[in-house]
Amino acid sequence: MTPDSLPQDLGEFLQSAVASGRYQSEADVICEGLRLLREREIRIQLLRDELKPALEELDRGEGKPLDADEVKAEGRKRLEAADKGR
Repeated sequence: MTPDSLPQDLGEFLQSAVASGRYQSEADVICEGLRLLREREIRIQLLRDELKPALEELDRGEGKPLDADEVKAEGRKRLEAADKGR
């Protein structure tokens, strides 16, 4: 795919990114987009890896129901700790 074969809206975005002076060339814009896509893919895989043990537990029937009040209390506790850390 070349910049000329992009859908119109993406081609215009590419041109405006170069015209803004933030990028020196269309290739620079495309490389940045690919870097961001790669980062996103890595983050998604890391999340999947973190979730896998919990999902396997659920599949084995080892899960337990969440208590909404406990979840809220834990969230409030974390927010308080974060506020104190600022």
